[in-house]
Amino acid sequence: MTTAQTQIFLAGLAVLACLAGCREEAPQTATHSRQEANRPVVAAKASAPTQATGQAEAADKQPPRPPLRETFQEEPKLSFFPRIGDFQPPRDSQRHPDWRSHINQLVKVTGVAENAADGSRGWVFRSLNAIDSLGYFAPVAVEPGRIYQVTFKLIADLPAGATAGISVLEFDEFLWIGEQYTEETYSRHFRGVHEGRRLTGNGHGIQAFAFSTGPETRMVHLVMFREGTHDDNSLMFDDIEIR
Repeated sequence: MTTAQTQIFLAGLAVLACLAGCREEAPQTATHSRQEANRPVVAAKASAPTQATGQAEAADKQPPRPPLRETFQEEPKLSFFPRIGDFQPPRDSQRHPDWRSHINQLVKVTGVAENAADGSRGWVFRSLNAIDSLGYFAPVAVEPGRIYQVTFKLIADLPAGATAGISVLEFDEFLWIGEQYTEETYSRHFRGVHEGRRLTGNGHGIQAFAFSTGPETRMVHLVMFREGTHDDNSLMFDDIEIR
């Protein structure tokens, strides 16, 4: 683990910690009806996880391990990093500036917001025009050859042709990289994928699925995704648990 990689990863932790504690800075609440969802519901703005947060703090950090439950009410348990499409383009490619621009757009419509119906808080974002697949991933350290159960709550009003949910990617080591992987990094460490739960329509509520890690797996990404037809409706993920 290099110092630079650790610092980048910890920036994501700092962003989520800020989001979880910034309720007074943005008083908007999320009702998640179609009328309300047409306006981006952001309780606090995220920032792309590229700034360092300090070498002293990084030295003692341990990766998150199950059992974990993220309720967005207390201290953050998971770190979330934005993703656009499957991979980050190479930094020297012509596509990289567009990818970075889309990442920044996604961050601007993301935050921890409150559901006015019951006072719960969750991770809220929406789709971007002309982007077929986007979302956030949360790295979690795991053990090989184990069965894990994931539960989460999704509140969404998805148009025809759109899907959302949580899937799982397996990797052979815990990577302290706080942004979307390039195809080269992904291919070197990827060990498997699990569909998880993919949902359509509206409502949804509590969802659950189980998966088994492979013999070489040391880390998974819990991938919150929103794919397909674009609209301006926000969706909320809450009570994300892995055990």
